[in-house]
Amino acid sequence: MAVYSTHPEYQQNLAKWRTMRDVMSADVAKEIYVPRLSEQDESEYQAYVNRAEFYNATARTKEALVGLLFAKSGKIDIPPALQEMCENISLDDDSLEDLARNIADECLCVGRCGVLVDLPSVDKSGFTKAQAQALNIRAYAVLYRAENIINWKIAKINGSNKTSLVVLSELYTEPTNDEFVDKVKVRYRVLDLKEGYYRQRVFMESKTPNLNGGFEIVSEIYPSVNGAKLDCIPFTFFNVRDLKAGVDKPPLIDLARVNLSHFRSEVDLEHGTHFTALPTPYITGYQSEENEKLKIGSTVVWCINNDSAKVGFLEFSGAGLSTLENRIAVKEKRMAMLGARLLLDEKKTAEATETVAMRSTGERAVLTTLADTISAGVISFLIDVAKFENIEYKELVYEINKDFNLAQVDPQLLEKVMNGVQGGSIPNEVLYDLLLKGELMPETIQNYNEFQAKLDEQAPSIDLGDE
Repeated sequence: MAVYSTHPEYQQNLAKWRTMRDVMSADVAKEIYVPRLSEQDESEYQAYVNRAEFYNATARTKEALVGLLFAKSGKIDIPPALQEMCENISLDDDSLEDLARNIADECLCVGRCGVLVDLPSVDKSGFTKAQAQALNIRAYAVLYRAENIINWKIAKINGSNKTSLVVLSELYTEPTNDEFVDKVKVRYRVLDLKEGYYRQRVFMESKTPNLNGGFEIVSEIYPSVNGAKLDCIPFTFFNVRDLKAGVDKPPLIDLARVNLSHFRSEVDLEHGTHFTALPTPYITGYQSEENEKLKIGSTVVWCINNDSAKVGFLEFSGAGLSTLENRIAVKEKRMAMLGARLLLDEKKTAEATETVAMRSTGERAVLTTLADTISAGVISFLIDVAKFENIEYKELVYEINKDFNLAQVDPQLLEKVMNGVQGGSIPNEVLYDLLLKGELMPETIQNYNEFQAKLDEQAPSIDLGDE
């Protein structure tokens, strides 16, 4: 087997991940999602799918859920030395909270990601502690998306299950003869246990095609702490429900599929409206001259010397388009039911208090579980960082907010305000005031201007050409 061989679960879930990525980025004007009509050429198909707007309920739901997770500050208690490192935990200007948000985003989108705690390639033994800190020669955490975790193995070691292999695909750039253009290539980082010790190898394209599927080892190291090799792989898997290597179903996949069905109905509705909305003139009993063109307008008069000729306009009638409109409304209702609490369309009929409580608990279950999973995972890789950096600790505490209680805000009112904001008929100030009264506004947002700035930063794109 070659280094790029993939795990069976990877292949089973790759199509779902691609669907979720496409829906989140609104890149859905594809034949895989909207089949081409019979006899349509490419230009006709592009006009067909681009007449409709993609209402990205899935992306908005994900943003709302992530917002609920981090709406209030959680608990964190870690040593000062580790706290200082957490201000730039990735060495790429990502704080620990930024990384936790990205983990939540990935888990809600595709249901999976992973974090590797790695060491710089520079040997810091020749540097003082102050020099190493100034040059950021220290351990750091790297987030890998589900698509980049291509293979893994779990082995029974000393009576417990341990990760014995992780294969990660990475993109890197290689200079070309053109100073303005770099070539993007793929390499593979292989983490495994060799004779019980953690080994890290990097495979890059080989000049000998038959060598390990066209890849060769360019680096092989055994990371160590105080000269001692490690007996475990410092890689943490994140799923929605747990930190195991198995793959979870994307939590929003059902919503995404209804969202795609909604888009197909919108495409058909816009297509039908395009060809039926404008009345079409017709003439019967008239023989036109060769190359004659009949124009219409306020300055044009048709003179027809035929008493039996008829002139009129063809206009659409029937229930075809209204059927599509009804189906779209049904799908919007279904998306609201599948979405987050913020998008839930509460029943107008009276319900028992216990029924409402049970339904609300079910809606919060995914978020509560995910909050627990991320909290445990963050502690897991922080322990690896502390181990690499010889930071002593008694106990690490990191807990994401799990207070998602929306009881202080009328769900129907909140839904109407959200719909109005999304539709442009209600200003964002109204939503801000409502969230503030419901104690849903994070402490870090001190006023409306900061609230609007956050919305501008995190608003999902609905551009069909967005990659």
